[in-house]
Amino acid sequence: MGVRTLLIGCDNAYYEDWALPLLKSLNYFVPWLELHVHIVNPDNYTPLDYVKYTTEHRIFSNNDAMTAYLQAVRFKVAYEEYSNQPVMIVDADSICTQAFTEQDYDQLVDEVTVLRHPKADRWLAGLVATNNAQFLQDYYDLLVAEPFDLWQYGRDQDILKDLSKQYSYRSAGQHWMKIGKPSKESVFLTLKGDQKTSGKYLQHYNNFRK
Repeated sequence: MGVRTLLIGCDNAYYEDWALPLLKSLNYFVPWLELHVHIVNPDNYTPLDYVKYTTEHRIFSNNDAMTAYLQAVRFKVAYEEYSNQPVMIVDADSICTQAFTEQDYDQLVDEVTVLRHPKADRWLAGLVATNNAQFLQDYYDLLVAEPFDLWQYGRDQDILKDLSKQYSYRSAGQHWMKIGKPSKESVFLTLKGDQKTSGKYLQHYNNFRK
């Protein structure tokens, strides 16, 4: 299949607080995986020699647009950098909890695989993996259809929902990502909202920091 890549996007502060632990955990469990971080408005970030970095400097006219852009920028970069090869796109505030193989990755990306909320019954942008160039282009086209300064919170989720009418997503299932608390079967753990400041949830996350 060639290069197998995992992509995340964030700003400088989020990189230092969340992306670094994720990248270190990935290098520990899956050292064969190419890691790519796109940092918006970098400022003396801590580099890792096994990570590919791209950066951009952008001025935002309002906080809503900034938040929406940071949420969705990884999907913009996915099309720009990986439209002709497989890519796994995950939230920067995730962490890898166990190893997986090249064959696991290949099976994950052979369709449009998306995380699905186990209780809310909706698709989540926290994990999207695919080898479908048309999907990446369609997502990109919808993403940039409006000027960046008009973007609103949750734009990444809204586009994913819209495209679910056109593409038959395959659920990643809890085998690939668990929200809040880890399980023996889950490859990734991710924290949402208040979980990121709650000791109840951070204790599980911190167990996997490398």
